[in-house]
Amino acid sequence: MIRLNISQQDAKIEITTERSYLGIKTTPPVMTMESQAATLEIRQPRGELEIDYTPLRASYGIKDPAEFSRDCAEYGRQAGLEAVGRIAQEGDRMAAIESGEAAIPNIAADTNSPPAPEITWAHLEKPIVNYIVHPPEFTFVAGHLTINVQPGTVDCDYHPGTINLRVVQYPSIRMWTTDTAIDLST
Repeated sequence: MIRLNISQQDAKIEITTERSYLGIKTTPPVMTMESQAATLEIRQPRGELEIDYTPLRASYGIKDPAEFSRDCAEYGRQAGLEAVGRIAQEGDRMAAIESGEAAIPNIAADTNSPPAPEITWAHLEKPIVNYIVHPPEFTFVAGHLTINVQPGTVDCDYHPGTINLRVVQYPSIRMWTTDTAIDLST
């Protein structure tokens, strides 16, 4: 009897793997802020006070040099006219012998007795007062804010996994017959 023998060899596969790797490194973001405050400077210049006492002094008879010179000239002219008038009047009194007056003693007596002083009630002028106000001066320096941002980073280190397949043994089927004079194998 012929016997058919079948031998089968399965395929053998060698699998080598390497795991994937994902390494993540992060640095946090950094934000720095620098600020400078706003400033306001207020400066108040002093005002100017001007007081002109000229009208008040003129009320007392105290005058500036120009007015004083004009008044002295007028007073001198008036005194000269009065002196001429007085001398003429005294001459007329001495010439009038017919009146029987003792002219020379009377003229001497009139000259030596001064006239009674006069009291004058007068309004005193107010001094002229001017005040110049200077407005305040403002100096404004704006504040500022400086923001520096350094973004965070994410560093990824990725190594992909690998799979290596290698056929170690290929599949095969072997057939042969036995108990016969002829062995056939394929």
